[in-house]
Amino acid sequence: MYKILSEETDKSGMKVLNIDKSDLVELMEDYKGKGYYLSSITGIDMKDHLEVVYHIHNFDQNDYICVKVATDDEKVPSLVKLWKAADWDEREQYDLMGVIFEGHENLRRILLPEEWVGHPLRKDYDLKKVQYVSMDKSGAEHVSFDEKEGW
Repeated sequence: MYKILSEETDKSGMKVLNIDKSDLVELMEDYKGKGYYLSSITGIDMKDHLEVVYHIHNFDQNDYICVKVATDDEKVPSLVKLWKAADWDEREQYDLMGVIFEGHENLRRILLPEEWVGHPLRKDYDLKKVQYVSMDKSGAEHVSFDEKEGW
């Protein structure tokens, strides 16, 4: 049985559950069985760890719940097998925040080219290192730190 580490209510009245990542799939299976659907997945860089925030919604009860999971190693279980809607959200958080969703069968960048270095929404991302994207005749994208190679 999963364990809820803490439960609170935010200023809008939404229930917020903090859980250990090892309990994520079991908790979400339980809420899916109660009629909840996945609305969104967001990553937050807390400097010393990442937090992954899930919003789930029960349409029949018009109830929203926020589920938060902290990770020190950038890894959390994937929810794609539970909700197909998790696919793109997990890929987006991988691309921009560097969250690794274990068990995701197609975890690759969704917005940036595969060769992109780093994750731009992380606090440790170096904004001074400009990356240039070019495309060859076949349409393949290439990333470089050399401004002569960019468009």
